[in-house]
Amino acid sequence: HTATHIVNGAARRVLGQHVWQFGTQKGVESSRLDISHYRRLTREEVQKIEALANEAVFRNIPVETVWLQRSEAESRYGFRLYQGGAVPGEEIRVVKVGDWEVEACAGTHVRSTGEIGFIKIIHSERIQDGVERLVYAVGTQALKIVQKNEELLWRVSETLGAPLEKLDKTAEKLVKELKEIKAERRKLVEKLAKKAEPSLEVVREIGGVKLVTRDFKDEIDVDVMVQTANEIIRKDESAVTVFYGSVGKTARIMVMAGEKAVQKGVNAAEIVREASAIIGGGGGGRTNFAQGGGTKPEKLKEAIEKVEEILRIQIGA
Repeated sequence: HTATHIVNGAARRVLGQHVWQFGTQKGVESSRLDISHYRRLTREEVQKIEALANEAVFRNIPVETVWLQRSEAESRYGFRLYQGGAVPGEEIRVVKVGDWEVEACAGTHVRSTGEIGFIKIIHSERIQDGVERLVYAVGTQALKIVQKNEELLWRVSETLGAPLEKLDKTAEKLVKELKEIKAERRKLVEKLAKKAEPSLEVVREIGGVKLVTRDFKDEIDVDVMVQTANEIIRKDESAVTVFYGSVGKTARIMVMAGEKAVQKGVNAAEIVREASAIIGGGGGGRTNFAQGGGTKPEKLKEAIEKVEEILRIQIGA
C-alpha cells in the first residue's frame, strides 16, 4: 500500500505536477497504479520513476498516520489528499510519507519506507487516452521478478553463446545477418520463378482468360509459388494461375488472377473456397489472390477440375 504512494510521488517528480492517481489495485504478486499523463511513457521515464521510488525506500522515510479535521487537512495539503478518491466524514485519516507524498487513505501501511525493501516496475501500458498504467512488484516478489528476468537473459546468453554484456551486439548482428539471408532468399526465389519450367504448366484458353495450372507436388514453397504466379501474370494480365501440391496429409491450393481476368469476372477467393472444401479444408483471400488447404490430398484432382468449372461460370464461358 505504501509502495503505491511512493510510486505515485516518484511519477509526479519525473513527469510533472499534472500527474494524478487515476486508479489502483494492490496484489500479492504485483500491483498497479494508473496515472494521468498526456502521452506514452518512455523506457527512460519508467526507469527514472523506478529509481526515484527506490531512493525513497532506501532513505527509510518515516510513515506517519494521523487523524485531522477535513478543513485542517485540506488547508495543509490541498486537494491532492484525495487522489485515492473522496473520503467521507469530518475527520479524515491522513498518511504522510515524510516529504515524499501525502494522501487521505484508510489502508494499512509500513512504519517506514525501508520495510518495503525494493520496488520493481514490471512494465507500463496505455489503458486509455491520457491514462498510463504502471505494474510493479514489491519486496520478495520484486526480487523474484528480477531473478526471473536474469534467468531468461542467462538462457539467451547460453543459446547465443555470448556473454551477457555482449547480448545486445550479438542480437543486432544476428538480426542483420537474418535480414541479409532473407534478401538473398528473395533474390533466389525470383530467379527460380523466372526459370520455372513451362512444360510443367498446363495452359488453357477459356473465354479470353488464360488458365495456367501447375502441380508443385511435394515442393510447396509459398514464396516460389507466388513469385512464379507474379511472373506469369506480369507477362499476361488475362492469366489466372492455379498452383497446388501436397505434403503428407496436407494439400494446398493457391489462385492468382491478373487485372484483366478480374475485370472479366474472375474471383480467386470464391474459387479457392469451393476448391478447398473438396480437399477437406477451407481458404480465402481477395478477388485477385487467395489460398487454401485441406487434409484430403487424394481429392486434389477433383478440386482442380472444379476450379475450371467455377471459372467458366464466373466469366460466362
